[in-house]
Amino acid sequence: MSATAPPAPDDGSAWSSRPASAPWHRARALPRARRSRRVLAAVVAAVVAVLVLLPDLVGLDRVLPFAVFAALRLPLAVVTWVAGVGLLALRPRWWPALAAVLAVAVVAVAVVLPRAVPEPGPPPGGTDLAVLELNSFEGKADPAAIAATATAARADLVVLPEAGERMRRSLAALLPGWRTWTNVPASAAEVRGIVVASAPRAGDVTARRVDADTRYPWAEVTGGVLGPTRLVAVHLVSPVPRWIGHWPGELEMLQRWCAAPGPALVVGDLNASPDHSTFRSGTAGCVDAGSATGGSLVGTWYSGVPRWLGTQIDHVLTRAAPDGSGPRARSTEVLDLPGSDHRALLVHLRL
Repeated sequence: MSATAPPAPDDGSAWSSRPASAPWHRARALPRARRSRRVLAAVVAAVVAVLVLLPDLVGLDRVLPFAVFAALRLPLAVVTWVAGVGLLALRPRWWPALAAVLAVAVVAVAVVLPRAVPEPGPPPGGTDLAVLELNSFEGKADPAAIAATATAARADLVVLPEAGERMRRSLAALLPGWRTWTNVPASAAEVRGIVVASAPRAGDVTARRVDADTRYPWAEVTGGVLGPTRLVAVHLVSPVPRWIGHWPGELEMLQRWCAAPGPALVVGDLNASPDHSTFRSGTAGCVDAGSATGGSLVGTWYSGVPRWLGTQIDHVLTRAAPDGSGPRARSTEVLDLPGSDHRALLVHLRL
């Protein structure tokens, strides 16, 4: 007979399919905890993405830094999408959080893109009007370039925020036959004023200072080619720490023209874009020429960055009369002029 080995001691390990180091209840708990962490990460990522890309939808774009985030919605959304896709390729396990962020970025782009689609133009007839607007950057913009551009574009009216008596005199010398005004005294700093110039073909146009509680004075232009249309030339405060508290109120003051019974034009540096809820409420009743012609996504500020990276904060807004008559935009063009940190806005309208 062959000898048989004695039976091994029964310690229970041969009959167990569970790892000795992990009790069965912990083995179940680990996947649940992992799923919970992923859900939490996705929720947090989505909330952060909304605060950065869609702050106006949650009422935060009246305060800093969210006012700046709203102004840069499109470039931020593009950067977010590119970075999100790259991280997804490198870290696939992060997909719940990255998917949430990418979804918010898609919504942000969808909110902006309609402004790149032109609306139907005005019907034939009426009077053509060309308006050139440029923030002259404390009067540092080149007067010769402004005059040459106005002449070449056959502009009827030129509106220059941040320009005073010095700029007015320079333009008057370069544009013989034009009428020129400024809404500040000769002793005032250029940054405080607005210069308005009208071509001879604009007719008997006059300008006056607007009595409003604004940081920078505004001007109203009437008569001549404008007919019953009132044009207000504006420069609003910037959404910076010092002035952010005044910024929404100045935008709301535009209702004086955008909610008026007669036709109107609002021209100037509004320091806001249609991505700001304060812009949309303050200009309710007016139509942004850039949005109407599909050119709203071309940045007028800052001129030192590519146009797609900037923001269009210079505007020409139109307000029609109740019977539908009044100014309507035909085309917009953003122009680079030397000396300013803004780009110029040339808008052709039909009255």
